[in-house]
Amino acid sequence: MKRPAEEPEAGGLLGRWHEQSRLREALARLRGGDGGLWLVEGDAGAGKTALVESVLSSRPRVLRGGGPGSGVPYGPLRTALGGHMPAAEAARGDVPAAVGAAFERLARERPTVVFLDDLQWADAATLTVLGDWVAPPAGLPLLVIGAYRSDELPRGHPVRDLRSRLRRAPGGKERHVRLRPLGTEDSALLVRRVLGDAATRDVVDSVLRRARGLPFYLEELAAAVAESGNAEVVPESVSDAVVQRVSKLSEPARALAQVVAVSGAVRLDVLAEFGAPEAAVEELFDAGVLVELPGAGAAGNGGTGEAAFRHALMGEALYAATPWARRRRLHAALAQALEVRGEAPALVAAHWEKAHEPARARPLLLAAAEAACQVHAYRDAKDAIERALALWPAGADAAARLRALDRLGECAERCGETGAAARAWEEVAAAYRATENHAELARVARCLAGVYELADDWPRALAARFVAVEEFTRTGRRAEAAAERLAAASHLHSAGDLTGAMRLVREAWTDIDAAALPASAGLRARAMGVEGLIRAKLGDGAAGIELTRKALDLALGSGLDSLTADIYYLYADALEQRTDYPAALDAWTDALTFCRTRGLDADAHVCLACLTPALRHTGQWDRALQAGHEVLARDDAPEVARMVAAGEIGLVLANRGTTALARRHLARAAAYARVHELFGLEIDTDWGLARADALDGDDTGATTRLRELTARCLAREEHHYSVAALRWAATYFARHELRGDLGACTDALARIAAATGTAEATAALAHALAESELLEGDARRAADRFERALALLGAVALPPETAETQLRAGTALAAAGDRTKAVERLVGAHHTARSLGARPLAATAVRELEALGEDVRRRLGTTAALTRREGEVLRLVAAGLTNAEIAARLFLSTRTVDMHVRNLLAKLGCHTRTEAVRRAEELAVLTTVA
Repeated sequence: MKRPAEEPEAGGLLGRWHEQSRLREALARLRGGDGGLWLVEGDAGAGKTALVESVLSSRPRVLRGGGPGSGVPYGPLRTALGGHMPAAEAARGDVPAAVGAAFERLARERPTVVFLDDLQWADAATLTVLGDWVAPPAGLPLLVIGAYRSDELPRGHPVRDLRSRLRRAPGGKERHVRLRPLGTEDSALLVRRVLGDAATRDVVDSVLRRARGLPFYLEELAAAVAESGNAEVVPESVSDAVVQRVSKLSEPARALAQVVAVSGAVRLDVLAEFGAPEAAVEELFDAGVLVELPGAGAAGNGGTGEAAFRHALMGEALYAATPWARRRRLHAALAQALEVRGEAPALVAAHWEKAHEPARARPLLLAAAEAACQVHAYRDAKDAIERALALWPAGADAAARLRALDRLGECAERCGETGAAARAWEEVAAAYRATENHAELARVARCLAGVYELADDWPRALAARFVAVEEFTRTGRRAEAAAERLAAASHLHSAGDLTGAMRLVREAWTDIDAAALPASAGLRARAMGVEGLIRAKLGDGAAGIELTRKALDLALGSGLDSLTADIYYLYADALEQRTDYPAALDAWTDALTFCRTRGLDADAHVCLACLTPALRHTGQWDRALQAGHEVLARDDAPEVARMVAAGEIGLVLANRGTTALARRHLARAAAYARVHELFGLEIDTDWGLARADALDGDDTGATTRLRELTARCLAREEHHYSVAALRWAATYFARHELRGDLGACTDALARIAAATGTAEATAALAHALAESELLEGDARRAADRFERALALLGAVALPPETAETQLRAGTALAAAGDRTKAVERLVGAHHTARSLGARPLAATAVRELEALGEDVRRRLGTTAALTRREGEVLRLVAAGLTNAEIAARLFLSTRTVDMHVRNLLAKLGCHTRTEAVRRAEELAVLTTVA
């Protein structure tokens, strides 16, 4: 009589109390709707399955899957669902959605546990679905427990990525259980349980040395000693113990054990087809070598009719002990039997591979890849194609091999394996080039450009685009050639090569006209929009904005939402390049609303991220921070949106003096900008890091960054984001008497002002020239130039730039002897800085006023001077003391301290203690009371 898999008694595991407690707590929380993914890892034989089953045995609904691969994508999940798997959705290929919906439906009915064992053998598609449960859906009582061998995870294994994602998630480290070997005391106790009186000290020590604390090893080695009746002989390894146990069975049973070892897990009716005597089957079950796998329903309810070894290590030991020739024959026999039964192509192919029958395995692997593609399991499809190609004989069916390589590129790209995709398509491209198949070469070159871009290999991406252009043109497909030119132009203008980008746009128009596309065609709208933005960047702002507006009208009329979202971006960016910030803010907001109402979530996140630079430029720093953090809070936001948001948050924080937090945001955004050649973001992040360096006293770091920034601005055609950065760099270089660097900054700004003629660029140039004159001692001319810059900035309403120029104007006016006007400019700078929260700038204004002998508190608008006692209280508040601690320090009652704190808050115009300390620092009040 065959027996089901043994389930250990709850609490009966040695040395696993802590791990059991953690899993039981998870099960207890499940009743309250707190589920999600848990992972249990340990070496083979550590007792992972026994641990999980020990806490699941009393649960009403436990769904199980896992074990050796079934050859079907999502196999463990399908097995766990059993009859609950909705066939209709699965047949349409939407297996991930169908699986997720089925599990959610079951969990809504009542709390559900899914136990997926041996994830090291799971298909990639299954592991992708598990990644969705790393962040558990709120209120869903679905607990998924996955177990895997930690000693069988090579570098790059998908389980490693799943584990990393779990540990990074909130509370994820608590949901990761690592099962370590048993200690010496528990190991010895386990051996004594098996051996009883035969467990002499020498025998126990001998077993412990061989078992390394792994429970399965301990049990098998001890059982081998008990069965042999010779306590002096301990098998050298667990493999020897397993082989020794099976060797005592009948010949039919031993032969049948080899069949199961070759198959991994096998249905009992398949064993019957092999002519296995029922007595041999029963003998293996009775000996505890085989167990029948439980069904997918509640724990212990029914079976699948599938037999497997009690522990996978037993099968591995017997497989290794089976002679090679017999293994090969058994694999071939199994492959034939499974193929006749219509089993999954991947499963049958695996047996043909091991039977050394590549010609029979290869078409099945390609069929398995196509089946995987149908259910979006592209990583599994890629793996199957790679295996098929490895079996391909040299020179055989070159056309079919080329089709397989092409499909490999597609599958690799879709699962994010850009390196594999590039290698496959490069070989395909070389073959088409050799045979002068221009149409196919054009298509593959376009594919290569896409994967090179995904891999951030921009030189090769552009080269591939140009190959595609040439081949599309040669085959008369001018519209597709135009699309490739526009794609290349979009990258060039982002990288700061506006001239090259414009040349490509003009060539694209030639292609579009040759293709005789209708006026309403989307490609015309895209070309018009790209050209408009480039014209705006090159200084032809009015014409550029008009072109992007016409492009937007075309896109809106086309009914193509994705195209319209792209053109909205170009239109808003063109307005911002022209420094029409009110219109740009309106356009970004309109674009955001359009994308949200059309369900274009990724585009909406990009629009929100792109809104933040305009908000920062116009002094709306709190709104910029809010928008940036909103983007970062969304896991589904594209990486480019997240990095733009991080860069802008970091730049605002640097301006406000919060340098440590600013650096964390700026550093990662700067790295991303350099890799992806986003020159505008690169400028902002490098500028922010230079500001942080300067505030932290690292003049060497700030100088190096600003020199590199200036050199790159001189080498590129970027006329917008560089303006504010270069203006600030000019002030920095002047203050440090770095004349050559100041001259380079001035040259860069002169080029930009000449190209664009915008008020912002012209004001920045006037500011840089004023710094040069102030450095050379001509304070009056410097003051006049700063005043000219302020007049220009008044037309564009840029509070941050205005405040910094006011500050420098005040310095120049003071040096020129115009004290009254100097004080006016310094007070204006301080008020603007304070409204922005730019504490370093405000503090500098205070120092400049003090240097002029001004009464800072009177000049800067405090309602009344602090009393001596209020000053003492404020100083202790700044030191972080509570009111009770201040009362004890000053020998006052707590009520009196409360009164003083209320008074000083009112006098400083603040609402919180922290705000009061910051305000006092700006006004130098703390220095005065000290």
